[in-house]
Amino acid sequence: MKRLLAISLLSAASTASANPDVISREYKLMLQPALFAYNTESSDVDDFIDDAETAIEAAISRNVTGSASLSKIRDVEFFDIDGSCVLRNKGYSFRERIESGDSEVTLKFRSEDRYISDFEDMSATSGSAESKLESDVGISASSNFVVLYSHSTTAPNTRTINQMDDINDQFPGFDSDYGFSDSTALDRVGNLTIREHVYKNVDIDLGSIDAEISVTLWYNGTPSGASSPVVAEVSFKYEDNAADYTKKVVNRAKQAFLALQDLSAWTDPASKTKTRFVYEYDPSFCD
Repeated sequence: MKRLLAISLLSAASTASANPDVISREYKLMLQPALFAYNTESSDVDDFIDDAETAIEAAISRNVTGSASLSKIRDVEFFDIDGSCVLRNKGYSFRERIESGDSEVTLKFRSEDRYISDFEDMSATSGSAESKLESDVGISASSNFVVLYSHSTTAPNTRTINQMDDINDQFPGFDSDYGFSDSTALDRVGNLTIREHVYKNVDIDLGSIDAEISVTLWYNGTPSGASSPVVAEVSFKYEDNAADYTKKVVNRAKQAFLALQDLSAWTDPASKTKTRFVYEYDPSFCD
């Protein structure tokens, strides 16, 4: 009996560790940056949200509520090894965001396989760090529904990012797994500092759970006048710490995503994603 119980417990533990909960799902679609300008940004976002609301409500017969407002203004920088982009090549990104003088860093790993993504050790030294396994839903040239799994940890930061110990000291699991020298230099990818504007406060009623819409605009440096962003993205996200999503919720989310894709006057299927834009801004950075 004890042997059977031990086998049963081992089987249960193995199942739990091999069936990671995806606690967040985010659907992302690139927009045409030229349709937005800094001096008309708010009204441009409102115009888009009006069209998105009409399309989504028609597709899922549920309400889209709220009014888009500028909720975040922050500077964004990515860091990697100049000349090799080792982090990128291993499936990682390392990003700093600074908002109102406060810095946070995010270490993120992406994979097409959620198990591979979940097995990456994203532990952090900060007691305020937050980790999650998330499905990122986007599109490709051949499919209107492509899923990647991202495992990330975000932590408050007080360091000036310039070498690998700025990752190793804060993310000991990463240090243990990869063992990069602390003194390895880290540089801003593409020498870019992005000014990010994020509009929120619009929700999609998916049934038992709501999804929050975000419109994210990236400017190359501090915007002024009629300057347009270099990247524009609409996304919506819903979360459940138990990953207990219902069939109706996930189906409505997919239909909402397809409805956004039909807004051809706004969307830009050929546009680069945010991270890809950064890494390809200076093609020589990774060479």
